[in-house]
Amino acid sequence: MDVIGLSSRKRNVSKYNIVVNYMAQDSNDDKSFIPDDKDEAHTVYRVEVYADSLINAVNRGMEIVTHARAEMMADYINSNPMYINQETFTRKDIEDIYEQAVEIGLFQHWLAMQPTSIQANKADDEDKLIDMTVDNVMHHASHIGDDAEDFLKEQDNDNA
Repeated sequence: MDVIGLSSRKRNVSKYNIVVNYMAQDSNDDKSFIPDDKDEAHTVYRVEVYADSLINAVNRGMEIVTHARAEMMADYINSNPMYINQETFTRKDIEDIYEQAVEIGLFQHWLAMQPTSIQANKADDEDKLIDMTVDNVMHHASHIGDDAEDFLKEQDNDNA
């Protein structure tokens, strides 16, 4: 038997911030079971990742989020609305809840859900990006009055 020794070069890594958002009423249309109220209509995960590139940081961040979501899904018994006030469960209760979850595809849907958005940046750039975002919003906000005036003039011209 030949043993071939291989190694990789040490890579420089940077700290990245990955923010993953799951919003109930997004265009993916895969989150219909998420309550659509103001407190629970979306979930945001913020993950700090050390990686050698932005894309690797996003991949690692999504892996971490998937693990966290799998842990959350493991509490499917306590989150079942039919048993919300029940303190103890019989083996039959647990089997029924599990069978119901499998039947409705709870596990597959939960893990297959696509995020509404993924934001990623080097941690060292975060303050600059926040400032840039604020400047961009302020720029657009400063033109709202002009845009509204132009719109109303167009409406008047169309109605004349």
